[in-house]
Amino acid sequence: MKKSFLRFTAAGSLLLTAVSPSAVLAETSSFFQYGEEELSVSQIAQYDSMAGEGGTEIMAYDAGSEKAFITNGAEAGLDIVSFSSLGSGQYQQLESRKRIQVSEFGLEQVDDITSVAAHPNEDLIALSVVSAPKTDPGYVVFLTKDGEYIKAVQAGALPDMVTFTPDGTKLLAANEGEPSDDYRVDPEGSISIIDIMEGSPAAEAKTLSFSEDKLDESVRTSSRGTVLQQLEPEYITITEDSRTAYAALQENNAIAEINLETETIDSVKGLGVKDHSVPGNELDGVENGSMEIETLPLLGLYMPDAIDTFTADGQTYIVTPNEGDARDYEAYSEEVEIGDIIDSIDLNADHYEGYTQEELDERIENGLLEKMEDTEITAENGEVDGTYEALYSYGARSFSIFDAETMDLVYDSGSEIEEITAEALPEHFNTNNDELEFNGRSDAKGPEPETTVTGEVDGTTYAFTALERFSAVMVYDITDPADASFVTMMSSRDFSEDIAGDVAPEGLTFISASDSSTGEALLAATHEMSGTIAVYELSGKTGENGSVFQDIDKDYWAYPHIKELQENGIVTGRTDGTFAPSEEVTRAQFAVMLSRALDLEQDSDRDGVFEDVPEWAADEVKAVYEAGIATGKTNGRFVPQDSITREQMAAMLVRAYEYQTGETAEAAEISYNDRDSISSYAHDSVEKAAGLEWMTGTGDGMFQPKEASTRAQAAKVISMLKHDLEE
Repeated sequence: MKKSFLRFTAAGSLLLTAVSPSAVLAETSSFFQYGEEELSVSQIAQYDSMAGEGGTEIMAYDAGSEKAFITNGAEAGLDIVSFSSLGSGQYQQLESRKRIQVSEFGLEQVDDITSVAAHPNEDLIALSVVSAPKTDPGYVVFLTKDGEYIKAVQAGALPDMVTFTPDGTKLLAANEGEPSDDYRVDPEGSISIIDIMEGSPAAEAKTLSFSEDKLDESVRTSSRGTVLQQLEPEYITITEDSRTAYAALQENNAIAEINLETETIDSVKGLGVKDHSVPGNELDGVENGSMEIETLPLLGLYMPDAIDTFTADGQTYIVTPNEGDARDYEAYSEEVEIGDIIDSIDLNADHYEGYTQEELDERIENGLLEKMEDTEITAENGEVDGTYEALYSYGARSFSIFDAETMDLVYDSGSEIEEITAEALPEHFNTNNDELEFNGRSDAKGPEPETTVTGEVDGTTYAFTALERFSAVMVYDITDPADASFVTMMSSRDFSEDIAGDVAPEGLTFISASDSSTGEALLAATHEMSGTIAVYELSGKTGENGSVFQDIDKDYWAYPHIKELQENGIVTGRTDGTFAPSEEVTRAQFAVMLSRALDLEQDSDRDGVFEDVPEWAADEVKAVYEAGIATGKTNGRFVPQDSITREQMAAMLVRAYEYQTGETAEAAEISYNDRDSISSYAHDSVEKAAGLEWMTGTGDGMFQPKEASTRAQAAKVISMLKHDLEE
């Protein structure tokens, strides 16, 4: 192992610990997690298409029906699978409810389904369908979520990906426009937009063409075809506000920006290269039966495939899995090995930041190029007057974060992916997806990051990146985009044989906790080689028991309420990572929780209304007081450290509800044995709290109005209030 790797691990920036056997579900012996301190992961389900290679490629999920829609390339069809039976921590095998063949659509000369998308709220899914030949215009086929055919709309040549805008008003298709194998026909790439009005797709698509004046000089082109024929959009991601789309043009090493309000392609920007001569960007670029992560004179073209967007502090970022891809057809291929052109190589250190010319010449004299003779590069870049002054390779063996506005590189994972996989499973380092071969992919794209999705788990934003060849998913904390950090890696590949378990992740779908049938966030990974889907359950691991707080188990009666409020910033724990659920909640604590739950406006410029309220609670106590939700004592004090009683809690809850809704809550007739003990000011509120089903009596028919409330009880009623206000 090179010193760079040893220095990396010695720094302690990675928390890498293989999961203990007891943490793995017995039914999923092939699942493992590497690095488990911050995020708890378990495989809770698998779907097997029983079709083998190509049986599962791309998946879309519909939260309303809890259905997954999965493209099945082996059967040229679509599988519909229900996720409604999924249970937290309970492993199961899922079965297909329905399989639809592309031949059922009544379209002539169509070949395959390449992608699927589910409408966010209408009974509508969309499929991209490729024609035969692929150079002819393809189709977007619309179905109901039960799989009933609606209509087909013509798109551009080889629609490779479809997606709805978050607001559901448009469907976008990336028409890749690949050439025929003989290169006699080469359609231009394009973007199709189909309007969706009241759940009904328009009869025709608006197809946007690229123009050369929108390309910056760093967009990669080749020697075959016109510039516009070479532009091949492959994947689309859309911002949360549905105003802007970004399309990855993989072979062009570029990303296009599409204005969805004007329906124009505004720009196409190149991503540049990753200089593997620079420390931190090392790689194992040689297949020689040994593991050697080192600097090499290679310039990696990022060439991302399935990209995603996310927002941090109001700024939009694009996350890219830097897979790499070559133009490789019967009539023309840009792929060469270094040994094929070794006599035409005369490297110039001006292209590399990590070498002086003297250092570069010395490495070459010592046989570096002969050592790299099987390493795959492109013949299209680096040549000047018949001599290759630089060597360009495919992909960057990393994931990156780019500023969406400028396309400046904000973060790149450097050499970490290869370093982490080397440490986790050294005997399978850079193995292939169809054959277990140590070091087998080192000379060609390594672990091959295929797709990246982002999602939030317990208040932390993560990027999930699938490694197609190695068969694992890397997880990074990207809450601070410029300071992203490795969190964990998981895999459910069975490394005891070539193709077993879940092999070659092709697509990832993140399902938030609010959309999940288990109540926890899920990640579904479609595995192309094995034809399976792995469903992983994700939860933050602040406490030793895997819950958000160390002193609360996941089966604790108030855990879902406490977890929800913690995720929304309404409650916090102690500095030692505990919540103290049985501790009495104070008047100040409850007032702060109410203020945050209602998102009350605070004015820190005015003096506080109570002199005895500590600074940490002053603004929020003032906010609930000014809203008429809380009152002070007769002496003008708030007494913030006093415990809040059950009747006081009922009064504040009802006032909060009526303040926020502008309506009078309905009261319920109460028959508590101690109803005469309820203070006159609170009697009406206790009846209304009962009518709203927030607070009920004890098993012996008592309300106990003067009893102090606990932090857990307060979290539950605040959570119930919040849900009622959101309905």
